[in-house]
Amino acid sequence: MNYIKDFLENTPDDIYEFSVVLEDALVDDYDEMYKEQPRATEMLADETPDICASAEPGMKPEEIDDFKRKLKMEYDKALKAIV
Repeated sequence: MNYIKDFLENTPDDIYEFSVVLEDALVDDYDEMYKEQPRATEMLADETPDICASAEPGMKPEEIDDFKRKLKMEYDKALKAIV
């Protein structure tokens, strides 16, 4: 969650690396994340990988804004699910 928050607050010009790292973390670290926050992890794992898969190197600012908007919606849902 902190990784996403930092990205939303300090978005780099090229978001591709972030999207790859986040997508990999949701797959590779799913079990560990689920143990800590099951509902939030489920919510993030639902749509976020597809959002991350939409990122490409060299995206235009409006494409990055759309990516951030979608990611923020999922982040906010997961944040509400944290106990």
